[in-house]
Amino acid sequence: MRPRWYINLAILLFVIFQVLYPIRGLVEDKFDTWGGFTWNMYSQKYECTAMYKLIQADGSEQGVNFQQYFIRRDKVGRVFHRDALPVFHRFLCERLAAEGATGTLRGSCECTKNGIETERLVADSVDICSAPGYGIIEE
Repeated sequence: MRPRWYINLAILLFVIFQVLYPIRGLVEDKFDTWGGFTWNMYSQKYECTAMYKLIQADGSEQGVNFQQYFIRRDKVGRVFHRDALPVFHRFLCERLAAEGATGTLRGSCECTKNGIETERLVADSVDICSAPGYGIIEE
């Protein structure tokens, strides 16, 4: 049987790890912390607003209901991260072209982290389908 101090040390190290590891996500200077899974990701709240519109040659605008392309509408927010948004924009451009929609696709996307820090993810006044990186603003 092991001495009791080994067990106490193991418990203490486990508790210290559980407290210190999630702090990493709070001290990193990154807006998007989509990468690693920890319970800390639940302590950060992202709220995103997005709007897409198709602008015709005559200047008329038509709103694009991008949420229709999601099976589960409660999962729409998963695409509003710099690593996933270009893939969604490519899909949206291909889908609109397949449906016969013509014109320039423009969009706006702003995300707020914890109700304090707001950041734009999509460049204004660019054609998302032909812009480098599908119109995503680099960090």
